[in-house]
This record gives sequence, C-alpha cells and structure tokens, in this order.
Amino acid sequence: MYQTKSEKSYLWIFFTMLSVGLGQSLVFTSIPILARENGLNEVQVSIVFGVSAFAWFFTSPLWGRYSDKFGTRLIAIIGSLGYSTNMILIVIPIILFENGYLASWALFPMLVASRLIYGLFGSATRPALFGYAGKISSSKNRSIVFSNLESGFILGTVLGPLIGALLFRYTNTEIPFILFGLIGFIVAIQLNIRLRNTKEGKASNEKAKKLNVGDPRVWPFIFVSSLFSITQAIIFQTMGFFIYDQLGYSTNDAAIYVSICFGIWSVSVVLTQTFINPLFKSLKVMMVLGPILSAISFITLIFSDEIFALVGTLVLNGIGLGITRPSYNSALSLSHEKQFQSSAAGIMGSTLPIGHMIAPIFVSLYLINFSYVYIFSTIICIVSIAFTLLHPYILKSNAYK
Repeated sequence: MYQTKSEKSYLWIFFTMLSVGLGQSLVFTSIPILARENGLNEVQVSIVFGVSAFAWFFTSPLWGRYSDKFGTRLIAIIGSLGYSTNMILIVIPIILFENGYLASWALFPMLVASRLIYGLFGSATRPALFGYAGKISSSKNRSIVFSNLESGFILGTVLGPLIGALLFRYTNTEIPFILFGLIGFIVAIQLNIRLRNTKEGKASNEKAKKLNVGDPRVWPFIFVSSLFSITQAIIFQTMGFFIYDQLGYSTNDAAIYVSICFGIWSVSVVLTQTFINPLFKSLKVMMVLGPILSAISFITLIFSDEIFALVGTLVLNGIGLGITRPSYNSALSLSHEKQFQSSAAGIMGSTLPIGHMIAPIFVSLYLINFSYVYIFSTIICIVSIAFTLLHPYILKSNAYK
C-alpha cells in the first residue's frame, strides 16, 4: 500500500500517534487518582482536563488550516513537542506537593497550567498527521489508512496503562511520565527527518484552505462526533472513581485496576478496527451499530458490581467506539477533496475535547448518584442513533460508500 517516499513516511506518523496514545492514557488513568489522593475532588480533576480541552477546541482547527500553509512537518513537530513537554510538567506539581515544596492552594492551578500546554500545542499533532494521511492516500484506501492511524493511537492507550502500572509498582511516580515525555521528544526529531523532503511535509505558497463548519457536508459528522466525545470523557474521568468507590479497592489497587481495565478496553478498540471494521460494506451501518453497542454498554455498567463484569462492559464499550469513530472520520474525509484534508482533520479534531470541556457539569451527576452519569451517556447514544437515521445527507449521500 505504501510505495512512495511520502507514503513510507506514514510509518513514522503511525508511531507518533502511538506515542501520544501512551501518554494520554497514562494521564487520564493516573492523574485523577493521584490528584484526589492529594486533596482535589472530582470536579476539580475534571476542570484540569476541561481547561485543556477548551484550548484544544479552538486551536485544533487553526493548526489544521495552516498545516497546508506551513507544511505538515512543522505543525506535527509543534504538536509532538507540546505533548512531550506536558507529560513532564503535569507530574511536577504532584511531586512538589507530596514532598512539601508546594502549598496546597497552588496544586490545582499548577495542574491546570501544566495541562493547558497540551491543549494549546499538543492539539497540532492530530490535524497535521491526519491531513497528511488524507493527502497520501487514495479515496479507495482512505478509510483503511484512517483506521490504521486510529489504531496506532489506541494501541498506545493499550500499552500506556500497562507500562504505567508496571513502572508505578516498581519505580517512583514520576518515572512513567518522564519516560513517555522523552519518547515524544525522540518522535519529534524523527518527524523532522522523515517529513523534511516530502511534498506534503513542506510549506506551500498557496492560500490555506478552510472549511465552513456550517457546510451540510461537515456539521452532521461534527455533531455526532461531539456527542461521542462526551461519552468517552465520562468513561475516562469517572472510571477511576467507579473502581475506587463502587468496587471498594484501595487507592493503590484502584490505580492498577484502572490501568488494566483501560488496557483491555483499548485492546477491544484495536481489534475492532483491525478485524471487524473491514468486514462492513457500508459506513452508514457502522454509524448506527456503533452507538447501539455503546448504549448497551452504559446500561450494563450501572449493574457491574465486580471487576470481571466491569471488564466485559468496557470491552463492549470499546467495540462500539471502535466502530463509530472511524466511520464518521472516514465519511467526513471522503466528502471532501484532498486540498481540504488538513482543514477537515482540524475541525474533526476539535470535537475530541468537547466532552472534556463540559464534562465537569455531567461528572457532578456522579456526586449525586453514580448511575445518573451513565444513564445520561445512554441518552446521548440514543440521540446520535436517531440523528443518523433521520439526517438526509448522511442517509442519501453518495460521497462515500
């Protein structure tokens, strides 16, 4: 599939997405528990991620629009450096606080500031790399390339919690964060080398392309992707609390079980994208089936009262997400010409943090009754199913198969 120099560079793009997945999964599975252990509550932890997500929401379309102008190489490097810098900075406030060098009132704002770096600069990675992948691939294999790229990120989320759990058990708290941050720096260096002489990686003298979010070929996919962003944020931000509160594990054991559970969840997503998605003949079927499976998973999650039931529920949720996300990403990409790929990727990328932007509102439902937040997630899935079945462009478009 990958014959030209530009296409062969895709392998390093895949590895970049994998490295980002490593760090993201580590941050989402460990920071909530570490922060709570040091005095922050659920809403404060959610705000830490929400502020970063808010920055991502506005910067992702900007990075996507200008990756064509300044070259995907430069924008991808900025994103990789932003990610790796955040990985190292995010754990520093916790280490300083635990060792008595940081006042309790300063912990929360320092965590917010550290995570904000990722929202501002780490958001450049995805639109640049997905735009690059859209340009080097034909319409025939676009969905395959996108699925592989998504699998790279998810594979990172598989390895991240597992490696993190091992390092947490036998080393200091900061070691996994520093290690993954260093991997990000190495990836940035390699991207600079590999994309330097490719046509897609170089700057262009042409005016940067821009898509209108209100375009009927854009906003339906953005809307449903935004809905699923909310459900995914809820899963990530509450699972540590669920295992700690509902299953009764200690803080240390909860951190390990969260890592293992999300590792299994991630494996289900990767296996779905690798082996199940190629069996589908229609993206439209995937757009409906994925949310149905996700809705069922949230209902069963409410009744999961031991670790094995929880694992089964997360596997089902991973299958649902593994079907849904690539279907909408591919449909949006195939609805537009190659010169709009980076812009489309930037807009779609802006939907990913929407859930974390508004999750503090919905995570507060957990404080009332843990089941309320998962019932809300089920309702979101039902809304996305109804929207997909009723929207005329999604049902009637011949832009994609």
